[in-house]
Amino acid sequence: MSGTIEGHPRKAVNPRRYFESVETRSLEPERAPVCLYLETTNRCNLLCTTCPRTYAELEPPADMSWELFTSIVEQVPNLARAVLHGVGEPMLVKDLPRMVRYLKERSTYVLFNTNGTALNERNGRALIEAELDELRVSFDAANAKSYRAIRGKDYFNRICKNVRAFRALQEREGHEKPRVSAWLTGLRETVEQLPEFVQLAADTGVKEVYLQRLVFFDQDAIGHARPDQALYERLSG
Repeated sequence: MSGTIEGHPRKAVNPRRYFESVETRSLEPERAPVCLYLETTNRCNLLCTTCPRTYAELEPPADMSWELFTSIVEQVPNLARAVLHGVGEPMLVKDLPRMVRYLKERSTYVLFNTNGTALNERNGRALIEAELDELRVSFDAANAKSYRAIRGKDYFNRICKNVRAFRALQEREGHEKPRVSAWLTGLRETVEQLPEFVQLAADTGVKEVYLQRLVFFDQDAIGHARPDQALYERLSG
């Protein structure tokens, strides 16, 4: 993207690396918003021990309506990147492929994290047809025992099967998008599984692996979201 905002030149934005160019010299924004995080749902079918929604109902379960979704997107005409997840599981949302397509028609880079439980062939094909750019699968463990301890349910083998089948579908039919990656939250309890996790990704056909920082609570820590489980035991610096 390039152009001007109120007479000022606007630098090109790489939707995969947009955050690297964020600088400010005053309280006046240098450009209009280019990225949106849209919590398409707060519902989830797992009970992750790193997530606050497992321990408290912060708000009534709900999906973002199509009307609310479009009204937000239409307020950001230069949108370069949209992330369609929050504390919920996006693939539980019926309108998700339609949302992706709506954004792609506006030349927006679209991605979201998923736990992979709903990644069946029908849903996978819908995301391919909608031209989703990136699909980030949060495995969060390298084996079934650790997965159950971290994510609260025994879905490890199901997720592996889903991802393996989806990647096989992509390879068989020549679909380069979405780019699929495997994610592991950095917990002291599971970080030693990283080599095994890389092998798991290879076994399921995934070519990218990411270690994700744990977001924890300094006070009133819950589950695994606590300082002693974080790799650095602090939130900054």
